[in-house]
Amino acid sequence: MSGVKSTDGNWRSVGRVIAFHAARPPVADPLSSTGIASLIATAEQLRQPAATRPLRGKNLALLRPKASTSPSRLQHAAEEIGARVALLEFPRPSRTREANDEIGTLARLLGRMYDGIDCDDLQASVRQLIESHAGVPVFPGLELDTHPARAIADLWTLCEHQGPGDRRIVFIGNERRPRARMFMAAARAMGVAILRRNRAEKGGEKMPAIADASGPGRWALWIGDMAVDDEAAQENHRRIMQAVLVHALRRA
Repeated sequence: MSGVKSTDGNWRSVGRVIAFHAARPPVADPLSSTGIASLIATAEQLRQPAATRPLRGKNLALLRPKASTSPSRLQHAAEEIGARVALLEFPRPSRTREANDEIGTLARLLGRMYDGIDCDDLQASVRQLIESHAGVPVFPGLELDTHPARAIADLWTLCEHQGPGDRRIVFIGNERRPRARMFMAAARAMGVAILRRNRAEKGGEKMPAIADASGPGRWALWIGDMAVDDEAAQENHRRIMQAVLVHALRRA
């Protein structure tokens, strides 16, 4: 591993980094009631027609194991609110002392060039090294289903269809999966009642909002007997991702 590769095919040299950036704590998972409420409030502001571009002048690096020819959802979300985004191919390093040293050097260089770094699905050990040396906010795959932003967006989507005093969600499926665990944690933090049922129990009384994880890889949102429009759910996810970026990068 001798550097990061930009999507235009040119290798960016690691170079020699003289200045050392003080380590910054990693971006915290925002699964507290205060954190969730704050993110949703910011997301609601961002979807207003008169919303500004709060990340104008900020630079975001998206580290990806493989080069991609199509923009990611995160890239689109960040650029929409003014950020400049660089997609950088970050080959998976070998697990050696030399590789770790080089990752640290790379992280310090990236911290000088960018205001934030997203690590997609890079190994946790690699991400931790980047967090330790970059000196800027580092995200553990902000657009992935395993990031809390997705769970918060799902919760927001369902709660928008319910009155403040009647927020109940039926959960169907395996609650031990990562996405389900985060969704349940977010719901508990916001005081939303979770009712657990099997798929076979869906008939009978009219049920409120539903998070359906009844099969492997399945995740569907329902309001009563109607599936939530996928475009609406994706829109809310984009806005929550934007809110996470705004909260992190405007403090950086």
